[in-house]
Amino acid sequence: MSKIRSWTWMMLGLGGTLLATLAQASGSWVASAPAVQVVMPDRPVQSANMVPPTAELTRNQVMGRVSWQFQPPAGGEVNARLCHAGGCVALAGPRGHTEALAGIPADTALYFQFTLQDSRQRAMTLQGLQVIVNHHDQARLSARRDDHGRWDAGQCDTTLKQARPVERIRTL
Repeated sequence: MSKIRSWTWMMLGLGGTLLATLAQASGSWVASAPAVQVVMPDRPVQSANMVPPTAELTRNQVMGRVSWQFQPPAGGEVNARLCHAGGCVALAGPRGHTEALAGIPADTALYFQFTLQDSRQRAMTLQGLQVIVNHHDQARLSARRDDHGRWDAGQCDTTLKQARPVERIRTL
């Protein structure tokens, strides 16, 4: 009877270890940046870099879905982008999410980039700049590539980010 109990406890321990390993295979990090003042339509303003709190959190991990938010003043209109060293993604509004950064190393610094929409606008301060980066093990992502290294449907190759147009954002 004690052999059966020992074996049962051993199996439960292995199951717990497996669950802990799976739990480390994915996660998320949250980062914020100080407010920025946007003053011109032709000179982008860049926020401070937003990075994960620790390197261990994202070791061998890649980004999946990235959520963002920022708070323009009432009636404020800006062109907004979420960027990394390799390019930018146009943002559809002051909050949302994208999978366009999927596959980028999860420890990559992200930052916002803003411009006014036209020269008749007054300068404005954007607050509440924040990203939430979901990440997972790199091996999980490589399974989503085809035989030629291209992403399967629904995934986006990170080399295409710079070609996207900036979308206009209107806040009421």
